[in-house]
Amino acid sequence: MSQPSTWPLPAGSSRVVLPLQLTRQLDQHPLTKHLYPVAYGHYVDALGHQVERQQHTDHLLIFCHRGRGWFRTHNASGSVEAGQLLLLPAGQAHAYAADHEQPWSIYWAHFRGSAAVQCSDFLSLSAQSPVLTLSRWRQLIPVVTDLLNLQTQRYQFSAAIVAASLLQRIIAELPRLTSAMQIPAGFDLRALERFMYDNSHRDINLDEFAEFAGLSRYHFSKKFKQITGSSPMRFFNQIKVKLACQLLDTTTYSIRQIGQQLGFDDPYYFSRLFKKTMGISPQYYRESSHMTHSQTNLLNPQQGR
Repeated sequence: MSQPSTWPLPAGSSRVVLPLQLTRQLDQHPLTKHLYPVAYGHYVDALGHQVERQQHTDHLLIFCHRGRGWFRTHNASGSVEAGQLLLLPAGQAHAYAADHEQPWSIYWAHFRGSAAVQCSDFLSLSAQSPVLTLSRWRQLIPVVTDLLNLQTQRYQFSAAIVAASLLQRIIAELPRLTSAMQIPAGFDLRALERFMYDNSHRDINLDEFAEFAGLSRYHFSKKFKQITGSSPMRFFNQIKVKLACQLLDTTTYSIRQIGQQLGFDDPYYFSRLFKKTMGISPQYYRESSHMTHSQTNLLNPQQGR
């Protein structure tokens, strides 16, 4: 394994190196063998952090969330600014370091696996252009935090399996967080979402949404899916199901009445849509919610008094 740097860790920083026996297990397990971490961590205000490798056996991701740094390979060189990710494939000699005046704070991971070599293509990166700009990287912080919190369990194989799945998710999410996926000019998603909530009681159609956005049906649907990853009608129905859950939790209205309040004249269609979205029927959701609430009251007899 290409050893991570031995840069002294200041307060707030962390470094996890998985034991060789554990990484060998990950390399064989069907859930992890295609992509798994061998080391990962978080360096905060990493003044003096500098690495140069002639031999590099792992793939390496470095994401800068504050400050800046630089990198150099045989094919490219340049800076890494806040909001940018650097991918250094295995087998490529390289050097990188924190800037002296504005030292970077970085999340990083050494990783391997049968699919690791495909990461460059997946992220549309190359040896000549190994840096990716992420415009919405903060959406990944909860997942990154979950990964870092596993460090206290790093020698347990079950935790290593979870670490691999979290790293896989992080890499899978990266393309939709790039600058190329920013909301197009003039497309006000927040206003459109508010319009959907305000009209959740109606059986509204795609033409009305497109008209509100000032676009044709085709361009509206295309841009909406580009931004949200969902079709407009599916997104709208998910809002309705979310509101239905609130009504099931807080009222005694019948399933039919709740469906009617959300623009569904056919209670059977409403129930099918609810089950497709939530995995359970509205009736079962209500019964499960009430059962959980009753159990909570039994465990906390003072609650609500």
